[in-house]
Amino acid sequence: MAGVFEVFLTYINLVQVLGFLAFFISLYAFSRTSDQHLRIGQAAQSFVLALHFYLLGASSAAAMSFLSGIRNYLSLHKNVKNVAVLFIVVYLVVGIYTYEELVSILPVISALLGTTAVFYLSGIKMRLVMMLSTTLWIIHNAVLVSVGPLLMELFIFGTTARTVYRLRKSSK
Repeated sequence: MAGVFEVFLTYINLVQVLGFLAFFISLYAFSRTSDQHLRIGQAAQSFVLALHFYLLGASSAAAMSFLSGIRNYLSLHKNVKNVAVLFIVVYLVVGIYTYEELVSILPVISALLGTTAVFYLSGIKMRLVMMLSTTLWIIHNAVLVSVGPLLMELFIFGTTARTVYRLRKSSK
């Protein structure tokens, strides 16, 4: 019986390590004033989160994170704004397909906000919409008891607020 318990603890630790890995990636990404560095970091963070949420059994969060990784990577290319509409449709379809309970709606709404931010906004406006998106993930991760991603989103919120302040200060 101890062997099964040890395997379970190892599995839980692996899941939480992945969550913390995403957290560390976000430390770098969200502290950058460069939109490109932010988007690259977000893509990497999203792929790690997709695996984390998949292992937790949170289908909507895993799917939204995976799709967001692709979206964030594509947003690096200025001429792909038309793809945003496709992502909005895909997020909605996948969100309906993976719906399990009320909390699984939060990643879908967050993904829609994030899509708007990365494809149509930049600078301070992009980061303010991302802060709203982050708030939804904070609630989601608290309900799921997803420790690393919860801390990550709290950090992202604070760091993004600080970056907005820095950008506003440098524009004056």
